[in-house]
Amino acid sequence: GFPWGSLYYTHADAFYLNQIVSFLGPQVLTLAVLYINYFIYRGIKEKKNFAYAGGIVLFLFLYSVFTIHGKKYPGDTQVALVQLNIPPFLKRYAPDSLKLERIKTYAREDACLIVFPETASPCYPGNSRKCRKFFEEISRGRTILMGSPDAEYGRDIKRYRFYNAAILFEDGRMGERYRKIYLVPFVERLPYDDIIPVLRKLDFGQGNYSPGKEYRVFRTSCGNFSCGICFESIFPRIYRRFVRNGAEFFVNITEDSWFGRTLGPYQHFSMARMRAVEYRRYMLRCGNTGITGIIDPYGRVISKLGLFEEGVVRGKIKRIREKTPYAVIGDFVGWMLLLFFSLSLFFTPKPYYKHRTAVVDKGARIGEGTKIWHFSHIMGGAEIGRNCVIGQNCFVGRRAKIGNGVKLENNVSVFDLVTIEDDVFVGPSATFTNDINPRAPYPKHGNWIPTLVKRGATIGANATILPGVTIGEWAMVGAGSVVTEDVPAYAIVYGNPARVHGYICECGEKLKFDGERAVCEKCGRRYEKKEGKVFPSESF
Repeated sequence: GFPWGSLYYTHADAFYLNQIVSFLGPQVLTLAVLYINYFIYRGIKEKKNFAYAGGIVLFLFLYSVFTIHGKKYPGDTQVALVQLNIPPFLKRYAPDSLKLERIKTYAREDACLIVFPETASPCYPGNSRKCRKFFEEISRGRTILMGSPDAEYGRDIKRYRFYNAAILFEDGRMGERYRKIYLVPFVERLPYDDIIPVLRKLDFGQGNYSPGKEYRVFRTSCGNFSCGICFESIFPRIYRRFVRNGAEFFVNITEDSWFGRTLGPYQHFSMARMRAVEYRRYMLRCGNTGITGIIDPYGRVISKLGLFEEGVVRGKIKRIREKTPYAVIGDFVGWMLLLFFSLSLFFTPKPYYKHRTAVVDKGARIGEGTKIWHFSHIMGGAEIGRNCVIGQNCFVGRRAKIGNGVKLENNVSVFDLVTIEDDVFVGPSATFTNDINPRAPYPKHGNWIPTLVKRGATIGANATILPGVTIGEWAMVGAGSVVTEDVPAYAIVYGNPARVHGYICECGEKLKFDGERAVCEKCGRRYEKKEGKVFPSESF
């Protein structure tokens, strides 16, 4: 089919980034696009710099700049590409004489090579003497490449084989022809009907074309060129064969009218541009209804005609004989890199440690350096920061959030909508709740009550935190306490229900206030108390 999703095609317009494909191939550019986006994502998520993404972009940019400005390919051979713009209905049902007359008109172009689109000929020059004579007459003194149907009687199977072809007419004589090798599945033929004959009895409305066999290069006074037909332009390997067979420039004839005014013709045109970049060849793309254009060896469009316009695209091209590294080595490097990076996904250690008995569901986000121990369960959607310790037999719900440097001792349950900020310590068997009045027959269906534990707080063993409370920064909850209301910052609370029994320093030393001021006897930090709230102070 049509691989529209190949990521490197998104950079067809990025001339100063995409030239790497002429060296290592399109897979490498695809990898580069993936890794640039990955490193940008990591940079945003983890608030890191974007050095890796910037490094890749800089490398692609510098390589492309030196490539584009390193060698020029000025045109010296005049060509003309004819866009007939015949609608599908007229192409099928209009008299052949009208279509031939239009072809004759455009065959008078003053150019070394005149190209007509896919199936432009309404007759079979290779099988009809009258048809062949017509094209030989209009080609006197010029070279014409005509998209045409072709047929051959197969004596082995006693029937005609039909081909989608490009036929060369040069100075009044019919020359070589190229028969399309890669046919559109379910449109021009049923796949594998040559291997499984019974498939020929199936009718999906597909054509009955046969594939060609030879990667022919036309050798003319205008130069040696190849002609891919229609969607053959999306396959780099086809044009690599053409280059190895001596093609000095490319032609692609197509019939894209069935796309209508969709993005299809633009995508198809972008693919032809990438073939020019990969092999450093001029690309002459000729479509019945567009897009027709001349593309230089760096993928830049020299001139073109848009969708559903009738006319001629004229320009000069240069015949190029040297081969790009990609034309010589092919996809080997690209596929090896893809294989290497694919395998690295399986063999690269995770940024966090998980004991083999722990369960981390798909979709959980866990930071670098975190350790998850025996029999713990982290549900999909849970967020756990960096350098955390999740002890044995812990549970973290799908909508729970845990910051960096948090320690959960054994048997701690952190249910949905519980948020624990950085550097919090939660003692063994402590439990957070999220439903103030639970009833088994009347489930809340996710309508839980949120709970917040602020940075640096400590929750003692076997404590129970009721839903909807906020535990302030660096507060300390005593073992076995039941917290039913908000806990102020730096407060020491314990009991059932928990009540304030003093205040504590960030370092863990109990504070002794002299009036409204206190100095930690251990670390020297200073605090003030106003209106029942304690906060750090630098004023004394």
